Amino acid sequence: MRAVTCVKSACIASRSIRAYVTIGTTAKVTSSESAGKKLSFVAPALGSIRAYDEALKMLEHEQAKLNADISALSSSTKLEDLTLLKAKKVELGYTSLENHWKFNAGAVDFSALKESAETFEVMKAKRFKTVVLPKLVKLAESHQIYVDAFPGKSAEVLRPKVNVEVNFQNTAWEACYGQPIPPNWALYSPKVTINTHSDKPGRYTLVLMDLDRPSLSSNSIQEWCHWLVTDIPVTNRLTIEAGSSPFLGTSAVDTTGLTGASFHPTKPSGEPVIPGNVVLPYVPPHPANSNPRKTHRYLLTVFEQQGDAPLNVQLESIRDEALNFRRGELDKKVWEKDIIGEKEEAMKFIERGGFSTWGLGVKHNLTVAGYAFFTAGWNLHTPDIFSRLGIHEPVYGEFPKNPLDTVHKITQATHTAASTIGDKLLTSLSLQEIQRINSGIKPVVPRFKLPTRSSLKAEELKAKTVAAPTKVDAKSSGKGAKAGKKVASKVVIVAPRVKKMPRLTTVGSVAVVRSKEGDVAGVATGDVTKSVFEKRGRYHNV
Repeated sequence: MRAVTCVKSACIASRSIRAYVTIGTTAKVTSSESAGKKLSFVAPALGSIRAYDEALKMLEHEQAKLNADISALSSSTKLEDLTLLKAKKVELGYTSLENHWKFNAGAVDFSALKESAETFEVMKAKRFKTVVLPKLVKLAESHQIYVDAFPGKSAEVLRPKVNVEVNFQNTAWEACYGQPIPPNWALYSPKVTINTHSDKPGRYTLVLMDLDRPSLSSNSIQEWCHWLVTDIPVTNRLTIEAGSSPFLGTSAVDTTGLTGASFHPTKPSGEPVIPGNVVLPYVPPHPANSNPRKTHRYLLTVFEQQGDAPLNVQLESIRDEALNFRRGELDKKVWEKDIIGEKEEAMKFIERGGFSTWGLGVKHNLTVAGYAFFTAGWNLHTPDIFSRLGIHEPVYGEFPKNPLDTVHKITQATHTAASTIGDKLLTSLSLQEIQRINSGIKPVVPRFKLPTRSSLKAEELKAKTVAAPTKVDAKSSGKGAKAGKKVASKVVIVAPRVKKMPRLTTVGSVAVVRSKEGDVAGVATGDVTKSVFEKRGRYHNV
């Protein structure tokens, strides 16, 4: 009975060896993180865990059997034997505890793999199907990705076949499925890895879309393309290196050394070489300030192309369709409501907003192979992104019930912002300075009052009232206290307050935009502002 129990425990240990190695790895990472030491695999000492010793014997027996099979198949040139030989090598790699430790610890560099490459690829494919894929599908449904980006299609129809990994400079995601990030983290294009888990070569198209971009032209929410690359050749695995952002200028302020939500990625030495045809270069996310606050979803879709012919995306036809999509009452194109300056034209703003994710796939007969998505919302660093791109920063909010009061508040807030911000980041301002910009009220300077006998007497009484409790406490703790009577001292524990990044109201955000040097909002005057300042008889009851 005892021998049977040992064998059974050994079988359980051999089947759950990955979980065992993962637990050991977690302990090693925690202990060595602060020291910055290089981690290495250390097997448990023999005799310390009896079930582990029995499982190790079974693994050694299995390895000996696999090595014998590999030796027998190595001399064969038949196709079926070569296929079986490859499978045996993968199975042999699966019996290595060090391989499991490396994979679970994230210590596998797939770009530099030579030995055991096929084993790690099989491990990654299995983990994608069993762990990553269910999470991705569930979170995509909860974020309404299928409803808004792939209308009429269900999760089962669009079940990803390709593993798409997306990571920015300071992220280490196993999968990208809705993680919120500040927009300043994504100033440069992410590192994108496409895993097809197949040796069959294919061509793919990558498109990054903002699914929640407001449009003044159509008075609705539309999709807007941040990145479009076609004809990407992929065989099993391909990595698109990070660091592309050709339209991003230098910051007017020093952003080095910022951490946490204020982290700014370092500028790469040059533009990375991107495989395929870059139709629309990368533009970093720049969600506008809106009231009520809105979080934008950024969907990166990988389409599989049909055949070997290059994909022909005609931007001229997309522009013509966008410009002639709708017309106003006076034959005025709806796109004229949006501000399209020189920088916007260079970035092809009209073309980027002229098509959708699903429309691109249907028009060019593309199949959804995989996708990933993250979320971002406006923060105090976003105005700097608009300035570095050289484009106008829109602000969206409800139409004011009292336009006269709102316009005057914005005018005063603009003066306050211009004198307060200067060449500093918004995050460097104090909470009081942010509140002054948000209020839009001119600071009131108290008038000087001559001191009188009554005012001096009132101040003296006030000072005595404030100091009275202090005298009582000092008397009770001094010589007048009764012998043997202890005075209880109250200890107040104050929890540390977490510093939150303040927000700008609609008035404050508009004021910051108007105070920017070079922004069109600083010189242009809208219809509401004109109606306030140019209305005849505005001071009379007419």
